[in-house]
Amino acid sequence: MATHTTTVRVRWSESDPAGIVFYPRFFEWYDLGTEAMFESVGLPWPELFPKYDIVGVPIVESGSTFLVAVRYGDVVSIRSSVAWVKEKTFRMEHEISVGGSLCARGFEIRAWVGRPEMPGGRLRTRPIPEEVAHRLTEGASHG
Repeated sequence: MATHTTTVRVRWSESDPAGIVFYPRFFEWYDLGTEAMFESVGLPWPELFPKYDIVGVPIVESGSTFLVAVRYGDVVSIRSSVAWVKEKTFRMEHEISVGGSLCARGFEIRAWVGRPEMPGGRLRTRPIPEEVAHRLTEGASHG
């Protein structure tokens, strides 16, 4: 399965007055990790979404376990990997660490959602294209 690691430095705006990262930031990092992982396998979202006529890959379920506080100024490693790909959904798993110490684990289940047939129309999931599923499961490099 495809895996990618990206890093970010914790900004002051991401922490509380005690310098500890506010928990919703982890979900932003999980999202960043997913987008970076897609790009690493040759599927950058700004090209992917219009190519396959989708509105995106919205989260339909997510969760996190927090183990160790992350603080202002820390350099955070976000390791994101594909756990599985089904017909219309896929699961991303994330590990957040600082200096090799695991701080949080999270997951996202995302759906492949097509553009509505007419403006204001209902959003519907679509099958994930075979090429995309292959890159997510094999981490295949692109041409």
